[in-house]
Amino acid sequence: MRRHLVKRFVFFLAGLVLFYAPFALLTRLLIHLTHNPLAADAHRICLRMPIEWIAQPWMYRTLWDQPLYLIVLVALPGLAFVLGPLFCGWMCPPGMFTEYLSRLLPARWQIRLSGKINPSPIRYGVLAGMVIALFFNARLSCAFCNFSMMQGLVNAGFGDFQGLRHWWSFSILTLGLWLFVLGLFTRGGRGWCNLLCPAGALMGLFHSLGQKSRIGWAVRINSSACQACGTCASVCPAWAVSQASETKINYHACNACLDCVQACPQNAIFYRRTLENPITGPEPR
Repeated sequence: MRRHLVKRFVFFLAGLVLFYAPFALLTRLLIHLTHNPLAADAHRICLRMPIEWIAQPWMYRTLWDQPLYLIVLVALPGLAFVLGPLFCGWMCPPGMFTEYLSRLLPARWQIRLSGKINPSPIRYGVLAGMVIALFFNARLSCAFCNFSMMQGLVNAGFGDFQGLRHWWSFSILTLGLWLFVLGLFTRGGRGWCNLLCPAGALMGLFHSLGQKSRIGWAVRINSSACQACGTCASVCPAWAVSQASETKINYHACNACLDCVQACPQNAIFYRRTLENPITGPEPR
């Protein structure tokens, strides 16, 4: 399990280097390939505005001219359909930052929402609300964006505080909700991801569809080997594991971090294509 967590942390650092200035290596590469004279930072790969543009046909030309914006509408949902929301569980800097931040606080001081609420209706409601709000001349993308706020924190870490100057009252409230209320003080640290991230909801939707096909990979439970010990539910930061009469995975919420796969003492949880031949014993590691 420790090796798995170290591996995830390395991917988290890779996400910072690929998407965030002053590095933004992937962003710089895509800007170079598409010949766009844009600054290379997290704002160029926006995970919110293109979702709003679904309800704005006049913005489709922008999507065509600046294909970086298609990442959240095409590339990430496509990846989630085939392999699950690996971006959420392995490379999303703001999501993983608060997840690691929450590990610094004793569990007795944190809010435990796993098993108490189903995050799926809330996150899909937020996704729909972002699109519907445009019909009422309301925009929720920029001030309500932890992805761009993370860029401000990264810049500040390298001595550039320009991004912090643009935070206004609602942004400060969003920062507190993402970083502290739903991050540090929520078990798992993924409260914002689980409830309020429209990009995560979009990937969760495609993952739920993909895991039903012969294409999609997903976390699966071997019910014959499972002893319902609760270990998987306790380590899942996405509140995606439920236990009643049997242990189940909520594919609308699962972020494919695979913590449950590594933590299961019975080796009863595995990651594979959904409709492959059923397993009759524990999955070999």
